[in-house]
Amino acid sequence: MEKYLQQKSLRNNLLSPQKNINNMKKFYFLAAAFFFANTFNAQVHYSENFESGNGANWKYTDLDGDGNNFAVLNASSIYSPFGTKSMTSFSWNNVVLNPDNLVTSTPITLPAGANNLFLKYNLFSQLGSYGAEHYAVYISTNNTPADVIATTPVLEETLPFEGGFQQKTIDLSAYAGQTVYLSYRHFNCSDQYVFLLDDITIETLPADDAKLASASIDKYIAVNSQNEIIYNIKNNGSTIISSVELNWNDGTDHIATAAANIAPGQSAKVSHPTKASYNTVTSKTINLNITKVNNAADPTPADNTGIVNTTVASQVVPKKVVFEEGTGTWCGWCPRGMVALEKVNQDYPNDQISIAVHGGSGAEPMQVAGYVSGAGFTGFPGMNVDRELKGVDPNPSTINSYVIDRKNTPTPVKLSGDFTITGDQLKANVNSKFFMNKTGANFRLAVVVVEDGVKGTTSAYNQSNYYAGGGNGPMGGFENKPSTVPAAQMVYDHVARALLGGYAGQSSSIPTAITDGLSVDYTFNYTIPATYKQDKLGAVLLLIDSNDGTILNATKLDKTALAVTDTKANAANIALYPNPAKSDFNLKLAADGSYNVTIFDISGKVVKDFGTVKSNSKAINLPINLTPGKYFVNISQDGNSTTKELLVK
Repeated sequence: MEKYLQQKSLRNNLLSPQKNINNMKKFYFLAAAFFFANTFNAQVHYSENFESGNGANWKYTDLDGDGNNFAVLNASSIYSPFGTKSMTSFSWNNVVLNPDNLVTSTPITLPAGANNLFLKYNLFSQLGSYGAEHYAVYISTNNTPADVIATTPVLEETLPFEGGFQQKTIDLSAYAGQTVYLSYRHFNCSDQYVFLLDDITIETLPADDAKLASASIDKYIAVNSQNEIIYNIKNNGSTIISSVELNWNDGTDHIATAAANIAPGQSAKVSHPTKASYNTVTSKTINLNITKVNNAADPTPADNTGIVNTTVASQVVPKKVVFEEGTGTWCGWCPRGMVALEKVNQDYPNDQISIAVHGGSGAEPMQVAGYVSGAGFTGFPGMNVDRELKGVDPNPSTINSYVIDRKNTPTPVKLSGDFTITGDQLKANVNSKFFMNKTGANFRLAVVVVEDGVKGTTSAYNQSNYYAGGGNGPMGGFENKPSTVPAAQMVYDHVARALLGGYAGQSSSIPTAITDGLSVDYTFNYTIPATYKQDKLGAVLLLIDSNDGTILNATKLDKTALAVTDTKANAANIALYPNPAKSDFNLKLAADGSYNVTIFDISGKVVKDFGTVKSNSKAINLPINLTPGKYFVNISQDGNSTTKELLVK
């Protein structure tokens, strides 16, 4: 299967200079720092990080004979914490590969009598959309390839589709006292990218050893609310962790014991039994500690501490979850993202905002300069959620979970605003109202102009479709469409058309000193290209925390003026009745088709948007459910629109 162009540009040559990984480095920095710092008091019996060249002594077997095999390469352009050398195997390298590669260590003599002997190693697969590498780990008594793969693996798994860094721990106590060979097999996968392996050790681990890998409390909390402090605890020991004694200190110790069930090498989130609560608008730094493990002292307490920070707000509001989906007409897998956005908009229309960010190829007709590079997509389709979760899989079966998890995240700012269109000028008047105190604030506003119902007539608007024929499973009807869907059959929604203020937001749009109750107004202006359909345009306001680049909150701006000039000829062909109306009204049309119908109040604010409605027998019936008064009904089709006055009794 042909891999699409952007992915090729990311994956062309593993030995080439570093490309497009700055965001990836930032994303993994903390996780890598947690792992590589604070090595604990374990007895190491074997280690290999491939930097010294010892990988040359391992045995390499190309089981499928395709000329591609494991090799020790410089993969720092893929994942820099692995250094300049990693054990590497490809499932795509400018062509699709179906790897069956085996690599086997030199003999390893394990100590006798050890009942807490563990193999540990790190791995990485492509971040974004091509991480589903399949591999197995073997422990054998000889290094004959046929005998190795006939052995039952100590672990066999497929890595997550979204890829990323993982650390694995496997109990080898059953092999104590033996001389064995350690083997890795990369197989049963195709058309992903690369499997990276590094930092292999075999260690005798101490008992009851926990590590505070990370911790969290909501970034913003409301006055007098009860808030969980969550410890992400890694079991670095040889025994199951069944309980931990935890302490958090904001000037006062809060010590309590919490139940746990964490196997060696695994991590789990444990909530402190005592919740945090404050009665003033302030900021808090909270020191954390794991003080006991299984009611015993931890043998390596140096990695048991951490810090979390929170800001107490006078009130909080739920956030709108923002999906920025990297897509392209050239990308055969990108129908997956289109179907995912369609689903989440059906299921959670008011809790999220979807933005389709086209790009990744010079031939992409809907791309916006700077959006793809700002988003740092590492593959297409790809998706960022609130610019906090990067490289998320835009999967129709899982996209709703991000809304469920994040829509109630408290935020200390309420966003509002509207936009008007006069001629070719779009003007967005926006407001941010804050409910906290903060000095040295670093927030910025941005507006994304989006367009629904985008159609094209040239071949650049043809959609590549790898789901054609159903061989890759159902995908919202794309399995019934051809491998290249003609432009005439494609309609693109949520299309990003402009970034007002830039990807990072407009500098100086929010003051650095914020006090509780502060209200900030700002205005954005934009000249609309003649090819855009004004009646299909929308505007999304983002508040960006420039300290980490995440989206603190967002909202869709109200459209407060009709988007196009009414066409009198069109108006003569449309009748609205009854008028006055009570519970519903009818539109009589000159011809059947799809029409966009929107109701505005007398101030110009949208009060009901029916979206695209199909007529039947040259008529449309629509419910009202509005308070009595005077309204305006806008009916548009293919860039032509008319507005009818409606009285509701």
